[in-house]
Amino acid sequence: MYSRIHPYISRIKERSLLTGPGSSKKTYHIVLDLEEALPFKVGDSIGVIPSNDAAVVDRILQLMGVGSQEEIEDPKTGQTVLFRDFLLHRANISKVSFHKLFPVEKTALPLLELLQHHKPGPRELSRVLLPLLPRFYSIASSTRVFPNEVHLTVSFVHFELNGQTYFGVGSYFLCVQAEIESTPIPIYVQPSNHFTLPEDPNRSIIMIGPGTGVAPFRAFMQERMAGQAEGRNWLFFGERNRETDFYYGDYWLELEKQGRLRLSTAFSRDQAHKIYVQHKMLEEKKSLWEWIEEGAILYVCGDAEEMAKDVDAALQQIAQEEGGMSEEEARKFLKTLRHERRYVCDVY
Repeated sequence: MYSRIHPYISRIKERSLLTGPGSSKKTYHIVLDLEEALPFKVGDSIGVIPSNDAAVVDRILQLMGVGSQEEIEDPKTGQTVLFRDFLLHRANISKVSFHKLFPVEKTALPLLELLQHHKPGPRELSRVLLPLLPRFYSIASSTRVFPNEVHLTVSFVHFELNGQTYFGVGSYFLCVQAEIESTPIPIYVQPSNHFTLPEDPNRSIIMIGPGTGVAPFRAFMQERMAGQAEGRNWLFFGERNRETDFYYGDYWLELEKQGRLRLSTAFSRDQAHKIYVQHKMLEEKKSLWEWIEEGAILYVCGDAEEMAKDVDAALQQIAQEEGGMSEEEARKFLKTLRHERRYVCDVY
């Protein structure tokens, strides 16, 4: 059994941009090769154990005046390792907490920023660096369609700070740093907590997945189509612009054309006023309520900070307006749906 401690070593088989020319972001479709069996079900996630950017690590060593052969004792394992390898594979160098070391107001900064002002030694620094943690990505494929692959939908994360560009560790590793069919990608399966298809293939499902939150629903639909499931399927997808950000748009439109998928889209920047998935839900409230009353399962995947709350508020409003419930009754109703696992979320 593969795990974080004993990961499966994969390679990137294919990497392609899902966003079109002129998009305000970059989102990639990544195919990882599975030469051996790595059992998973739709709804599960893949834990990726990334490495830090070698160029950034070498810059850190340069700023510290440390050679590439300098050794330290890993504070977590007690092993003697090269300090460079420690920074590459074991340490979170994107942010460092250092209030115990230095009398400064801020307690967390990018490490390169810190080293402009302070020069800790390798052993000193290794004690305050947090561990480099796995990054989790929803699986965007079904083994019934792609038995020797696992697909991921990865948003490339970057930001500016004091004139310096910083990158998300996991997305930089997968989207830029890793070479196709060459760089080892350590991975393992993170099982989902009830976020998977119903056992009954005739059960209707409502999938709400804006942005990269659409990834598991691609897997859901592949699984359902391969098994010729009769249940109805409804997808709410949202992004900035239809022309450049309609992830897997051809697939959804083909399923819609075949009558296998009901599709509702919200492209927030395609008109003067912003339209999000919760607005589309409210537009379709009568039909949505009918599906819920008939036993459909609701799935929500994506941003926890705003989207999931907005979707929850929309569902509560629909329960009040279409179900004739009071605010308190609507809240209890959604709580019951969650308890019955008919309203499940995978948010981050």
